[in-house]
Amino acid sequence: MHRRFSSARSAFTLVELLVVLAIIAMLGGLLAPSLGRSIEKADAIACAKNMRQIGVAVQLYANDNNHRYPKVETNPSSPVYPDDEEAEGILEALGDYGVSVATIKCRSDMKSFKAYDQYGSSYEWRPIVDEELYNAPTVYRRGGAMTVSPARVRLLTDFYGVHNGRKNWLFADGRVNAVK
Repeated sequence: MHRRFSSARSAFTLVELLVVLAIIAMLGGLLAPSLGRSIEKADAIACAKNMRQIGVAVQLYANDNNHRYPKVETNPSSPVYPDDEEAEGILEALGDYGVSVATIKCRSDMKSFKAYDQYGSSYEWRPIVDEELYNAPTVYRRGGAMTVSPARVRLLTDFYGVHNGRKNWLFADGRVNAVK
């Protein structure tokens, strides 16, 4: 008994190929917005990691400097301490403790507002506790001086709300929160 083999090949038709391409395009269209949100979330997490690293550097600085916070100039072009040569930028004050150019750049900021280009950092140092004791900073307000818990003191924030309208805040106790 002889078997007959067909010489015809099986292949995709043009219609089948177009249907597959249309399905792939629809899936890509559905996934694109969530991919953008995922990238932004990753950038916000990288920013929080940078802030935590700065928080560790502040703690190391305080351990080496009589348990006091550094004196940091937020914006050298508009100084908080115009006549004080001891005030330095974040990078200069904390560079010996692991803070680098990459640490003071927020990826979300570099995509939008570019505070790093204006101020030399994507993060704004809050000079409220400069040179105060690390574990018991004194805050000066209209009502007078008050010793506060480090958990209540914001050391550093994003200059702008670059994370979908939110800012990351570094508190003196080392935690980072995203705040609207």
